[in-house]
Amino acid sequence: MLKTIAEETWFYILEHDDETGDYILDVACGTVAIYTIKFKLNEGEINNYLTDPSSIRVLAYRVCDYPKEYLDRRV
Repeated sequence: MLKTIAEETWFYILEHDDETGDYILDVACGTVAIYTIKFKLNEGEINNYLTDPSSIRVLAYRVCDYPKEYLDRRV
């Protein structure tokens, strides 16, 4: 079951899957058209978030700035 653990309206939603332990980030991207990139966090990103929860906002900005880097990680 997915549970929302952090979010900013019209920017990102961070969810945790209690069954698998996965953290999933869904980021709204685009300027003229809006689309989302939803992907599982890797181990480093999870550790950064658990150490400093504000790091998820920095990651979301990175996804907005460089969406092509995250396309192949989409779920």
